[in-house]
Amino acid sequence: MPAHAPSEIYMQTMCVCMPLRLGILITAFVQFVCSLLFCTNHQYFEAVFRPFTGGYSKASAIAINIVEVSGVFFGIIGIAGVWQTQRRYVSTYNWWQLARLGVWVFVLFIDMPLIFSCEDWVNNVKGMSAQHGWNQVMFDVAMAANCPSTRNTFVILSGLTLAFFMYLVSATSRYLDFLDRMPRHLLRVPKDLSSGIFYAKPLGDRSFLDGDEEYDEYGTFANPFGAQDALKDPFTQAAPAPQYSMPAL
Repeated sequence: MPAHAPSEIYMQTMCVCMPLRLGILITAFVQFVCSLLFCTNHQYFEAVFRPFTGGYSKASAIAINIVEVSGVFFGIIGIAGVWQTQRRYVSTYNWWQLARLGVWVFVLFIDMPLIFSCEDWVNNVKGMSAQHGWNQVMFDVAMAANCPSTRNTFVILSGLTLAFFMYLVSATSRYLDFLDRMPRHLLRVPKDLSSGIFYAKPLGDRSFLDGDEEYDEYGTFANPFGAQDALKDPFTQAAPAPQYSMPAL
């Protein structure tokens, strides 16, 4: 991917006009609220969101249950990651979004044949039960003569939901790319920490003047053989004679 100009990165948006970071934060919060609603009031969630999420069969209903229950935890991770700009959390949340996208494809693959054969749950109940097993949801829809409206609503809303989830994965990936372009020394390297392979002290330090043994052992960066060795003549290995000078009159 080609590098973007800094002004272009900061001006990236989602949903046409919403700033990218704010949009991902809001969608993660909405996911957390929806998953929390699913856990606290399961029947109400199904009545409201079934045209969007599906769940007209037992297999698809179980898959949606797994996604929504896990959405409480991963929604919090997404909120924390965007709020604190932690790339690891945002990346984890995006992997969950990708898994949710795969689950929604599976749900459509299971529920679409049931929706398009909805009328058979009245005309051929035994044959549908033998083929798919008993399905109280589809039987109630068929008995209420709501097959055409349920089919049209589910095809439109579930298709839009799948497209929106794909867009969220793409938007979150763009935000992760933005986090990767931040200066690494500002994000990952702790400040005011020296490298562990060097040991140095100033020559005017009191430990040097007092002949500290630890300082004698390690020495300085300029003289790694020991501080006391720095006072010796390199040829005779003896301390040089002190130099005296007459004070100026």
